[in-house]
Amino acid sequence: MDTLLYLEELALIRPDNRFKAQLCLGGRTYPYEDTEALSLLHEQELAYYRKLQYKRKHSFVLGRYCAKQAISAYTHMAEPQLRQIWVQPGVFQQPVIMLPRTEPLQITITHCDHIAAAITFPEAHPLGIDLEKIDSANVSAIESQITASEKQMIADTSLEYEVALTMLWTSKESLSKILKTGLMTPLPVYEINHMDIRQDCIVTSYTNFAQYGTVSFRIGRHMCSITHPKRTEFKVNIPEIQRLFGTLYAADAR
Repeated sequence: MDTLLYLEELALIRPDNRFKAQLCLGGRTYPYEDTEALSLLHEQELAYYRKLQYKRKHSFVLGRYCAKQAISAYTHMAEPQLRQIWVQPGVFQQPVIMLPRTEPLQITITHCDHIAAAITFPEAHPLGIDLEKIDSANVSAIESQITASEKQMIADTSLEYEVALTMLWTSKESLSKILKTGLMTPLPVYEINHMDIRQDCIVTSYTNFAQYGTVSFRIGRHMCSITHPKRTEFKVNIPEIQRLFGTLYAADAR
């Protein structure tokens, strides 16, 4: 498959333990052919794929491709076996890995436009990821969902307004994934109470979920957020991701 692919193993360092996770980002600007989908998707996924409208088929396949590449890299599975992996929706539409293993694994998936990302991680150490386009068309919708203190927090920073709003949204979305609630809970519950603007990322914390933190960074005209247990330290090679994906998709995302 002619897809731009980035894989990175993440070391999740805790005060008393250490875990690993596998990050995968993929990008592709033209649609998948049905023959490509057949070579990648499990038969149960194909049944869902065939029901989708044409535009949604592309993002679905790209998201599943990233998920299976992450799972394959984590488990050292050969790429030709990707079709054997079934990522099934759970009762809250959360992705569930259907793969017999001694170590329970989980997956978090996101896709927007022509970029997708996934992280495979051990069940003992949850993670969540979200990716959204930085778009003025979304400003009003996001503004209506943030709290007064969040508005003031944005006003006190030097961040571009659209960037800050998108960061808030992706942070909350990734938190909702780690909690397995989706955005079905009233959004003020996910209120962000602190932003730490660093050289290549923004680190946020939450009013009601002090045990979690989020790392957010730009990829061209997109914002990506990864939520993790707050006492976990890990590094993502943000400059390399921005180098590979930022220029290629910045023009397409405008």
